[in-house]
Amino acid sequence: MESALRDLAVVGDDPDEVGFLRDATETGELRVVNLDGETVRLSPRTVTLPHPVLLPDLDDLREFAAELGVVQKVEQIHRATWRKPADLDVRATTVTEFSGGTYDSRFGLAARATTLGYRVTGGYATCRVRDAGAITEASVWIGEPYWEDEVSTGGLTWQDLDGRTLPLREVGPVAWSEGMRMAAALYAGRKVEEGKDA
Repeated sequence: MESALRDLAVVGDDPDEVGFLRDATETGELRVVNLDGETVRLSPRTVTLPHPVLLPDLDDLREFAAELGVVQKVEQIHRATWRKPADLDVRATTVTEFSGGTYDSRFGLAARATTLGYRVTGGYATCRVRDAGAITEASVWIGEPYWEDEVSTGGLTWQDLDGRTLPLREVGPVAWSEGMRMAAALYAGRKVEEGKDA
């Protein structure tokens, strides 16, 4: 088995049947350590490597992984996640929680976005996410190209592939988490004035 897959949290046919992958046989049988600490053999029809926001009992999985000394080669269970609030305004289309992160120049903000692996298109940093079979693009405003003065991060929105801005209530859990992760990462690189809270 490829060492990169070792210790990834996998889910078999039963969505509550989560465990850390230890081995796979040529016939497709998996050896998995479950949350009870038992090594079990699974022969599921399909196996998924879920995004952590989709994992049931993520906090328990993280705690158990620490006890086992699990070190994943692919960032999964320790990936930063955001859960979508249940009380969103039905008309809302923009998250402003990470707006207003100031950079000395648009170049610096765009450079941070690309260094983190995000695409810069026009005035936006973007990331495409496949969520429940649909592709959604999260976008954060980073300023007009070639703008040389100080710039601040703008709002976070999501669009479908037709360019339609999605109401926040329609954004799937993986797209929400990854969009928020991008916005938070861009905001975290902002300029902080001395004597002010970071």
